[in-house]
Amino acid sequence: MPSLRNALGAGVLVLGLVTAGLAVQAFQAKQHAAVEARIAAREKPVLTPAPGPAPHGLPVVAPAGLERGEVPRGHVDGVALRALLLRRQFEELTLAVEQLQWGMESNPQDEHWMTDGIQALGNGSPDSEALLDAWVEASPRSFAPLLARGAHWVNVGYLRRGTRVVATTANEELTEMQKAFERAVPDLQRAWALQPKAVAAARPLLNVATALGDREARERIFARAVEQCPSCADIRAVYLYGLRPRWGGSYEEMEAFAEAQVRAHPEMGFLRGFADWDRADDPRAESDNDRERALLDRALSTGDYWEFRRERAKRLRRAKDLDAALVDANRAVALRPARSDVYFERARIFASSMKWGPAGEDLLHGLRLEATDADGRSLQPVVVKGLIYAAWEQHQAGRREEALRLLELAGELSPGDPEVTRWRTRVVSSPLKAEAQPESPEDFRAVQQRDYALAREGRFAEILPLWDAFLARNPDHGLAYMERSGTHYHLRDIEAALSDLKKACDLGINEGCARARQVERARAPAR
Repeated sequence: MPSLRNALGAGVLVLGLVTAGLAVQAFQAKQHAAVEARIAAREKPVLTPAPGPAPHGLPVVAPAGLERGEVPRGHVDGVALRALLLRRQFEELTLAVEQLQWGMESNPQDEHWMTDGIQALGNGSPDSEALLDAWVEASPRSFAPLLARGAHWVNVGYLRRGTRVVATTANEELTEMQKAFERAVPDLQRAWALQPKAVAAARPLLNVATALGDREARERIFARAVEQCPSCADIRAVYLYGLRPRWGGSYEEMEAFAEAQVRAHPEMGFLRGFADWDRADDPRAESDNDRERALLDRALSTGDYWEFRRERAKRLRRAKDLDAALVDANRAVALRPARSDVYFERARIFASSMKWGPAGEDLLHGLRLEATDADGRSLQPVVVKGLIYAAWEQHQAGRREEALRLLELAGELSPGDPEVTRWRTRVVSSPLKAEAQPESPEDFRAVQQRDYALAREGRFAEILPLWDAFLARNPDHGLAYMERSGTHYHLRDIEAALSDLKKACDLGINEGCARARQVERARAPAR
C-alpha cells in the first residue's frame, strides 16, 4: 500500500506540475496576444486620406506678408509630396525631393524642407510600405526613395515600441522596434552614400542610435552630419534630444553641448533652451504650474523655437488659459507649418474652446501628414462629435450651408460614420426657408436636396440625370461624384458606383476612398 500511495502522490504531483505549466503557457499566450494587439492598434491609421491634387512644380509654400528672417521663408508641402507618392508619380516625386535637397544645399536655412518632407513621405503609415518599395524600384539610382523608406521604417519602429519607459515596455515591443530599425538602417546608409550632403539621413539614424543606446554610433553620425552641413540647426536639435536624461544623458551634458554650439554659431541660441524645455516635461514639474511655466518662459527667452512654443501652448491649454495657448499655438504653426504635431495641439485648443470647425480642419490637415499619430487618434472621436453638435446648432439657427460644411468635414474625419450620414441626410432633407432657397438648379445643394427627396420615394432612375447634368458642367466636384455613386448603387450598377467613388477619392474626398475600398472588398470572391 505505501508504494501505491507513493505512486498516486507522485502522479498527483506530476499532474499539478503539468496543470501549472499549461496555466503559465496560457497566461503567456494571453500576454503575447495583448502586446500584439497593442502594436497593431498603434500602427493602424486613424484614417486613410485621399491623395489630393498633385503639386505643380516644387512643393514649397511661401508665407505671405512676413518679413525675411521673421519665420522660415517657406515650408515644404508635405501633403502635396504624399499626393505624388499615393498617385505613384515616382518620377515627379524623385525630382521634387532632389530639388528640395539642392535648395537645402544652396541655403542651409531651408534644411527643414528636407527634414519635414521626408517625415511626411516616411511617416510610418502602413499604406506607404508597398508604395515606397515601388518607388525604390522605379528610381534605383536616386537617394530620395531610399531615404524616405528608411525614415518610414524608423517611424514604424517607434510605433511598435510605444511611448512607455523601458521598464514597462514589453520585450516583444522592443524586439519589433529593433526589427523595423534593421530594415531602416541599410536604406538610410545607402541614401547617404549616394548623396553625401543629404544630412536628412542623419536624423533617423541618430534616432535609431539613441533608441538602441549606441553612443559611439551617435557621435559618428553627428560628426559626419555637421561636417557636411556646418550651419545646420535641425541635426543639432536631434542630437540634443538624445542627451536627455531619459535616454541616458544629463542636463549638464545638454547645457555643455548647447553652450559649445552657440559659441561657434550664435544664431543657434535657442539650443540653450532645450534643457529647460525637457525639465518642464518632468512629472514633478507638471504638478507645479508656476515652475513649469517659468521653465518654458526661460527656454523661449533663448530663442523663438517651435517646440518650445508648442509645449507652452499645451501647458497653457491644460491651465485653461485658452487665449494665450492659441497665441503660442499659432506661432508654432507659423514657425514650423509642415509639422503635424503643431496642428494637433492647435486642434486641441480649438476643441477646448468649442470651436469645432477650426479644430476639425487642423485635425484633418495633421492626419494627412501623419495618420497614425497618437494625438490624432485620441482627438478624432471628440472632434467628430463636436462637429455634429455644432452642425445641428447651425442648422437650428437657419445656417444650413454652414451646418452641411461641418458635417462634410466630420465625414472626412470619419468616413462612413453612420451618425454623420444620418445627420447630413436630416439637414439636406429639411425644408429650406424662403430666403435660403438656392438661386439656380445648377446649385449643388439644390440637386442634392432633390436627390434625397426622390430617394425617399425610391425614384432613383429620376435622380441619375440630375447628377449627370450637374457633373457635365462641374467635372471636378468630388462630392457630386459621391452622391451619384449612391444612385448607381441603388440602381444595382456596382461598376458605375465604384467608378464614381474612385473619382471622388481622386478629387480628394476621403469618404470616396473609404467607400471604394468597401465596395471592392464586397466584390472580391470569398477565399
